[in-house]
Amino acid sequence: MNSIDLQIQSTASDGKIEPRELVRMAKERGLAVISITDHDTVGGVAEAIAADAEFGVRVIPGIEMSVEEHDLHILGYGVDIAHAALLTELEKFRLGRIEGAKKMVENLRRAGFVLTWMDVERQAKSGVIARPHVARAILENPLNKGRLGGVTSVHDFIERHLSNESPHYVRRAHISAKDAIALMNRAGGVAVWSHPAIHFRDDSEGLEAMLKELIGWGLEGLELCNPSHTEDDMELLAALAAKYRLLVTAGSDFHDIGNHTRDARGLHSADTVGDYETYGFSLDTVIANLDAAITRRAERGVADEKGI
Repeated sequence: MNSIDLQIQSTASDGKIEPRELVRMAKERGLAVISITDHDTVGGVAEAIAADAEFGVRVIPGIEMSVEEHDLHILGYGVDIAHAALLTELEKFRLGRIEGAKKMVENLRRAGFVLTWMDVERQAKSGVIARPHVARAILENPLNKGRLGGVTSVHDFIERHLSNESPHYVRRAHISAKDAIALMNRAGGVAVWSHPAIHFRDDSEGLEAMLKELIGWGLEGLELCNPSHTEDDMELLAALAAKYRLLVTAGSDFHDIGNHTRDARGLHSADTVGDYETYGFSLDTVIANLDAAITRRAERGVADEKGI
């Protein structure tokens, strides 16, 4: 059984489980260390940290940011969730998501679906609005049954009606990878490339070229273990991590119980927290190495502020 899970989404973004409940689930599953890494928000981190003493599970502050290049995701660990510059940028992202989602609602309404903006807001509650909230709002309205054509899951609805290639989808403005990493670093965060293998299937040269760019911008690690990765993927990533002296991490990318869906790229969310294969790779030093990197990043931040 795995003892760490460094990629979990909560209701603060597109997950379905409250942060405190995720910590409880982690305890139940025997996890010792987790990170809440919601998309473009740190809104769920404080609640999770408040629960770590209650359940005896350590919670590392985290975030997952979407960037321009290849729709990559970059994870940030150890970020200061009260950092002013980070919060300012995240508020811009939140407003951009709302603007894009409202346009998608109108596009879907014109296509014949019964949907209101209030329906989407109810799904998102107070979290960052994302495509799954739009999809759930449609699927849960019985008036849409005749237009779904057999689609019954959020995943399938997004694949058919809200994929990047769909005429209904509205692409919001994304931050560049360089700027995202810099933003995380300024907030004390260590930047790690999330599920890197899915972006360069059967293109190891392209993956390595992208990795070298990211390293040049301050990337310090690769997510090695993830439900989206095959054993071959992990062998490649482990070799690259060794070659470039990078951290490796492991995460389930958990969003909801029983969510075994897989998209066209092979992006896969786990069934529960801590649910991923290691294929024999040892994770014994992952937390110690990550902690050391977070400490170094914090020391650099102090030195930068003092102008050392």
